[in-house]
Amino acid sequence: MMRLEAASAHVGGKRILSSISVSLGTGDLVAVIGPNGAGKSTLLKLMAGVLATSEGRVDLEGRPVREWSSPERACRMAYLPQFRPLTVSLPVEDLVSMGRLPHRGLWKPLTAMDRQAVSQAMDRMEIAHLRGRDATTLSGGELQRTFLARCLAQGSPLLLLDEPLTGLDIGHQLSLLSLLESLAREGRTVVWSVHDLRLAAEHSGTAWLLDHGALVDQGKAESVLLGERASEAFGVSISRSAQGDWRFG
Repeated sequence: MMRLEAASAHVGGKRILSSISVSLGTGDLVAVIGPNGAGKSTLLKLMAGVLATSEGRVDLEGRPVREWSSPERACRMAYLPQFRPLTVSLPVEDLVSMGRLPHRGLWKPLTAMDRQAVSQAMDRMEIAHLRGRDATTLSGGELQRTFLARCLAQGSPLLLLDEPLTGLDIGHQLSLLSLLESLAREGRTVVWSVHDLRLAAEHSGTAWLLDHGALVDQGKAESVLLGERASEAFGVSISRSAQGDWRFG
């Protein structure tokens, strides 16, 4: 589905990512982990085609990701950036419906299939009761769930989510993680960045560990976290008890 080959990125003349090589298949559920400033958000921007590689390549379905038009890319991947300022008053349902734009164009009305996708996305993110609310009046957690619903409404086979748990209470965090696991079982591919290492280990099949812009380890999430590279990257010891409890210190 997607392959990065020795992909590097510079931002403002500074190298942020160095020679990243990874690949994604159908149904993969990948947690991108690493300390602050490791390059997690930059990696997702690179994969989404928002940022161009300075070296190497990023291919989507065997074709450079930035060669796809924006609507073509959006039909194949949904990208949730970490920062999404909302400055225009818009009902929640209309904001979620924007996820259907790549399929129907700017001025065409929603079809029955579009409305079903929007309704299902709102149900899955537990915001159906907010459909008529002005999105600018939502709490941070409610707005986060609305943007996540917009991503789901796109119906894209690949989801790139930068810190999707931000602003969510513990109940909605766990609901979202359960949903991501369900989507992967359904054949969707999910890549999400996360700071909570315990959640990364328990709710992802695979982890990519970044440190100082380099991919220093990848593999089964639990194995990556218990590896020497993770302790070095985060500057703490990481272990798991016989009862399954994670320890950081």
